[in-house]
Amino acid sequence: MKNIDKGARIIVFPEYGLYGLGWTRKTIAPYLEYVPDPNIQKWNPCDKPAWYISTEVQHTLSCIAKHSSIYVVANMGARLPCMRSSFKCHVDHQYQYSTNVVYGPDGDFLARYFKYNLYTEEKHFDKPQKVDLTTFETPFGRFGTFSSLDIFYYDPAIYLIEKMNITNIAFPTAWSDELPLLSAIEFHSAFAVGMASNFLAANLHLPTTGYHGSGLYWPWDTSVCAAYYYNDSLTSSGYLVIDTVKACAPSLECITRRSSGSTSRLKYESPNHLETFETTINGDRFTAITLTSSIGSFNVCQHELCCRLIYEGDIASGELFALGAFDGMHTKEESYYLQACVFIKCANISKESCGISTKVSLSNIDKMSLFGNFTSKYVFPEVLTSQNGVLGLDPQAFSYTGSLVLDVGLNGGPLSISLLGIDYLRDV
Repeated sequence: MKNIDKGARIIVFPEYGLYGLGWTRKTIAPYLEYVPDPNIQKWNPCDKPAWYISTEVQHTLSCIAKHSSIYVVANMGARLPCMRSSFKCHVDHQYQYSTNVVYGPDGDFLARYFKYNLYTEEKHFDKPQKVDLTTFETPFGRFGTFSSLDIFYYDPAIYLIEKMNITNIAFPTAWSDELPLLSAIEFHSAFAVGMASNFLAANLHLPTTGYHGSGLYWPWDTSVCAAYYYNDSLTSSGYLVIDTVKACAPSLECITRRSSGSTSRLKYESPNHLETFETTINGDRFTAITLTSSIGSFNVCQHELCCRLIYEGDIASGELFALGAFDGMHTKEESYYLQACVFIKCANISKESCGISTKVSLSNIDKMSLFGNFTSKYVFPEVLTSQNGVLGLDPQAFSYTGSLVLDVGLNGGPLSISLLGIDYLRDV
């Protein structure tokens, strides 16, 4: 494998990378394999493929790991037999799980994770009765693994990081961009900053259906480093992202950073006397104000949340931005309690377009401070830019220590500069 020539020690494959998308429970069944619990039975599928019947996928992945001397994290489909009296056992007498599997550089089967939080369209897979908290050890750190929608929920994502002090995450995903706030590179990099963790995200590359954006993201002081690939050209090919990530062991510094989110009730100035309006952003009804000036200080509030923005820059002629606040239950696809302060580029000069996706921004931001009185310490800072019409990050242009601060300008035009706070205590 070419990645070995570059010294790679771990490789992460995308969710659905082996099978693709578009399955029913019946059509995917022939491709599923029995995946044993490695905590009960030690197994090297490459050396002993006959231990379990019909395990060709596991044999292949194990041999890739062994012959390349690399840790392999991949996503596949698993089946486990069940009895009619078992918890939610189907008439076909088997559970079907979206499964992350991990193999060591000798081919040993190290870890198994059954995906807990499923998309509504994943009816071909079952939700496990209880959440897996899956970890594995390497010489360069202890890792956890989960997939896609799991990132929005306390179990397993936050529990692994906060309660088990896991600071490295292997994240196979099938992530379709949802602009303006939830493109893959945008939110995955924000998660790495917000949780002070190394985040290895392997995404499908299917530009015709909006699946793109893989990367390695790791915290650096109060900002983030990133090595990523994003190409939404319909004829583009996938790409293997390779970089050296600082090994992140549980440390007082990281734990302190993850606990530093402010939950105090900030006091705000009187409203800035700009007319507010309601607009839909990523399925949520935000309270917002429009911004056309190149300098200013603005507030906007919704329910308990108030957001404060101070900025200097150059708003291009014919471009419109909005400052928005949302405080409520996000219910589009996934369901979680969200508080968000967002500075977004509108699709055109009408306020009705604020929230419609766009990838073009010719404006410049020189300095900015964005903060809000979030009730949760779990706040994820996003900075997404337009770089010649292509989505991009400017990882070390900002810092985050309770407020998002830009003081060196941006590489590219701003599309979304946002703080997304998830209040897990209020999730229902």
